[in-house]
Amino acid sequence: MELAYNVGVQVIIIFILMTVGFALQKFDFFTPKGIKQMTNLLLNVVSPCVLIEAYQKEFQTRLAYQLLWAVIFTIIILTISVILGKIIFRKEPTNHYRIDSFASTYSNCGFMAIPLLSAVLGSDGVFFGSGYLAMFTLFYWTIGVYVMTENKKDLSIKKALLTPGIIGALVALLFFFTGIKLPEVLGQAVHHLANLNTPLSMVILGTYLVNIDFKKVFTSLSILKVCFVRLILIPIISIGVAVVIKLDPEVAKAVLISSACPTAAVTTLFATKFGLDADYSSQLVSITTLLSIVTIPAVVLLCSLVIQ
Repeated sequence: MELAYNVGVQVIIIFILMTVGFALQKFDFFTPKGIKQMTNLLLNVVSPCVLIEAYQKEFQTRLAYQLLWAVIFTIIILTISVILGKIIFRKEPTNHYRIDSFASTYSNCGFMAIPLLSAVLGSDGVFFGSGYLAMFTLFYWTIGVYVMTENKKDLSIKKALLTPGIIGALVALLFFFTGIKLPEVLGQAVHHLANLNTPLSMVILGTYLVNIDFKKVFTSLSILKVCFVRLILIPIISIGVAVVIKLDPEVAKAVLISSACPTAAVTTLFATKFGLDADYSSQLVSITTLLSIVTIPAVVLLCSLVIQ
């Protein structure tokens, strides 16, 4: 119950920060190029710094074992999500089914989960959540690309391994397993960059909310279906899996918070890249982000009641 309350408080803070981004975008404070540049700063610099800082701790066999289980749990969740997307979203002329399947499978674990994990579960939460982030990146650059294009030639494990998120995780793991500690001055610089993660990511997400067409959203069966699968069905299934495999509660909560996040922002980037309906994908990112303000605390409350 306390965890759900803390998450609720953090979600309210996140909503306030997102409102700032919404207001600034509403008054044309940002250009599309500016938003893209801030996103690149977040993904390429800030997020890796968050991971590196979280892994600046003494090596413990227990932590390594728990991280392994976080990765295994994530692979199970993402595999189930991919299968559900294939079953639920059937082919239709607009090719929206490709976006729907991708959007329901991949959560905004980088933008939204890391700030939540850091605030609610501390460095250990980010540590375990990084297992989800790493597998998420590998999945969407491989299976996710195939879902979007339905062309195996577009699969790229190399691209996945060379993304800043994966590189940051690998560097962080190297530090953890070897016991390497950053010099104090460099460590402070990494710390300050990592602290940009929450405000910067939430302001960026807030700019997406400007794109919501509420009339269109709440009369679109496909959009509502994606919201249900992404925000409710997959998190509930994930809780069930955690119970069945008797996962460590701390690991389960870190991965479940990551799994309960709204549709990944990369959905719109990929829709644009592969010639699909970018406006539609933006609607999915926006509305799931808005609804997640309610659904994430609810999922965490259920998790707290079921997983002790």
